[in-house]
Amino acid sequence: MDLSELRDKNVSSLILKGDIKKDRIDIYGRKIEFVEPVKYDGEIYKVDGDYFIYLEIMYKYKENCGRCLEPFTKEDRTVLSGKLEERTNESMEDDEGEVIYYSEDKLNLQEEILNTIMLTLPMKPLCKEGCKGICPQCGANLNVEECNCTIEDIDPRLAVLKDLRLKE
Repeated sequence: MDLSELRDKNVSSLILKGDIKKDRIDIYGRKIEFVEPVKYDGEIYKVDGDYFIYLEIMYKYKENCGRCLEPFTKEDRTVLSGKLEERTNESMEDDEGEVIYYSEDKLNLQEEILNTIMLTLPMKPLCKEGCKGICPQCGANLNVEECNCTIEDIDPRLAVLKDLRLKE
């Protein structure tokens, strides 16, 4: 993106609209597969000589559920906003909130958009809110079928207490 148009006093903002074609991203072993291109829509605007960005990001992704391990597809949206600053040697401090750097009137938003998506993703991916997961004993998907396993969920450190009887 070329920001040189904003130097013109008659231009108060630049409209941004487009998409990023990215197949997938890996986040510490999680494999997020984009079903369609990541779309963005927003603008860069001037306020008192400073540049600010507001960008709505829409994306659709596919990954495996953290409980039942089944693949699911989800649509989501997020926002990228902040102040734009030209990158210099002394401009590495972020004391005014979200700062997005550019160099020589050139702004590359792909990395910023993908970082915003990564920060928006839930820590534990779920296919649905009430996902029951899988049985730890037989491995059955509890969303699909019920199993007859008896699970005694006893902390091994407290297992000795199970054998104690109350004395009357």
